Amino acid sequence: MLLMSPPALQAPAQTPPPVEAPRSPLTLDLSGALSRARSENAMLRAAKARVDERRGLITSTRADALPQLTLVGDFTRARDVSILNSGFADSAAAFGISPTSLVGARSVYTSQANLTQPLFYWGKLGTAVEIAKMGEKEATFAYTTSELDILHGVAKAYLGVLTAQAEQEVIETRRKTAEQFVSDVLAKLEAQSATELDRLRAESELLAVIPESLQADAQVKRAMEVLNGQLGLDPKTPIAVSQLGLPEAGAKPAGTERSELAQLKQQEAMYRANEKIITSDLRPKFDLSASYGYQAGKSDNLFKEPYDTWKVSLTMKFLVFDGLRSSGKRAQNTAQLEQVKQSRIDRERSVAIEQSTSDRELEKALALNDASRKAHDATLEALRMSRESYDQGLITSLDLLQAERTERQAESQRRRAELGLWSARFEQRRSLGLPPL
Repeated sequence: MLLMSPPALQAPAQTPPPVEAPRSPLTLDLSGALSRARSENAMLRAAKARVDERRGLITSTRADALPQLTLVGDFTRARDVSILNSGFADSAAAFGISPTSLVGARSVYTSQANLTQPLFYWGKLGTAVEIAKMGEKEATFAYTTSELDILHGVAKAYLGVLTAQAEQEVIETRRKTAEQFVSDVLAKLEAQSATELDRLRAESELLAVIPESLQADAQVKRAMEVLNGQLGLDPKTPIAVSQLGLPEAGAKPAGTERSELAQLKQQEAMYRANEKIITSDLRPKFDLSASYGYQAGKSDNLFKEPYDTWKVSLTMKFLVFDGLRSSGKRAQNTAQLEQVKQSRIDRERSVAIEQSTSDRELEKALALNDASRKAHDATLEALRMSRESYDQGLITSLDLLQAERTERQAESQRRRAELGLWSARFEQRRSLGLPPL
């Protein structure tokens, strides 16, 4: 007898997981990509936080030169037996005084305000504040450098996406053309107007372009992941980038002082100012301290006379020997100053070479763009004539396929030259210390 479980006890049928709907791509042009990078790039946020950190350092450094006011409230209960070890304790018994009565526990209540003020440090405190302000400027220059590097990195990644997409379009066109030729050759083979060799050649061209199509698709995905990373997006975020066209022709833009050089100059100024601080540590220093308050054995006597107490003191400190610590600091500071100076000189030479190289590369990119455009126009005309000849039966399908391939290659070169012109202009603007746009 076959037993069947009721429907309620049967295992529920497994339903496939819901398929996530594809997200619509994020559409960006170059200016939008640059704006997003300014606000979302993690490295730029870190550089901006460093500027904020230096601003906070100015406040904390300035505090060393300002008065420090402290309010103190204290309760102390103690038993001091030091009097028992004095000569008075030995003779106290002769006067009928018990030593135990001299060392009873006592309570002391204290309420006091303390003030300290550095008076004269040979310019150390003021110089420290100036160095802190220089540090803020140095961090600002570093932020500008990071911003330019990030923005130009975004521009290059944007061009990388366009280049990969252009290559993919060329290869996809070749693949579709190869498929069409295979279909045409098969139709002609049935009509006995083509040979088996024509079919093999057409299929060979199709099979050869399929791996290139897969490679082009992988390059597009990789380029988009790189751009997403620069924009602070998830690498898998779908994006759609706008075409750039041709850059506007114009005169060479006027550059500004490179932030890298300004940063190194600021560091030099900081090390020179630090020499003054090292020297001031070897000279006398004067401090003022004052206190006022009340001290009583009973809390009821606080804030009453004559239990008020005060003290004013002027202190001079003069360092006689510090174990040659200041001498070592001075040698270290001099060496660091020389390192920064030589780095600045080397960077100035590198910037000069970078600017002249970018000018030459731009000239070459302009010439290459003109040549590639003319070459593409020529291949377009050749392809048109080849198609007419093929329709008239004057050439074979293989000849037409080769003409189609040549035109696609020329189209690819034209697109590359156009994007290379953008890249050269970006390089020139970077060498001049300017953003991409």
